[in-house]
Amino acid sequence: MRTTLLISAVLLALWLAYAASPFFAVYDLLRIVQERNLAELPARVDFPAVRRSLTPQIVRTYLRISGRTGQSGSVAEQFAVSVGASLADPLVAKLVSPEAFVELLRTGGPSDVFSQDIPSVEGFSSEGLKNLWRVYANSELGIARFFLDVPVDKPQQETFRLQFCLKNWTWGLCGVELPEVLQLRLAQEVLKREQR
Repeated sequence: MRTTLLISAVLLALWLAYAASPFFAVYDLLRIVQERNLAELPARVDFPAVRRSLTPQIVRTYLRISGRTGQSGSVAEQFAVSVGASLADPLVAKLVSPEAFVELLRTGGPSDVFSQDIPSVEGFSSEGLKNLWRVYANSELGIARFFLDVPVDKPQQETFRLQFCLKNWTWGLCGVELPEVLQLRLAQEVLKREQR
């Protein structure tokens, strides 16, 4: 009986440590972003994975606003996807540079990525993460994956969905789903590049 209780207590402690660990990673990333600590940022952000998460969002929105969505798998749509991806790629590369990425998380949009009219989006701030219960309620923990919608007090279409992945016993940012207004604004930038 004592062995069973001891094993149960150890397993519970391990589960609680696992469940709490991504929150420490979130607050550590927040500290890095607020301090604009570009030296520590690459240790907490998987930039190639973030880049792979951003490009499809922009291309989907580009296809939608350009009216090029149609039958899935059609040659015209496949061509539009490849054109959109090639036009979005330089924009995404600029967006995931450490300096621009910190500004994206801090203010909702780096000014050097947009040609004009920077969208008004609240970024990743300590103010938006003060209510621990809301932080927990806006999170989703899976096996080696953790998602958090920030700011926690905004409707879902106005939030960044941050994805953290567990790699080598460390949580790191590996994906970002942008608020709708940013997806739309970035897709408009792709359209401008296409028209040049």
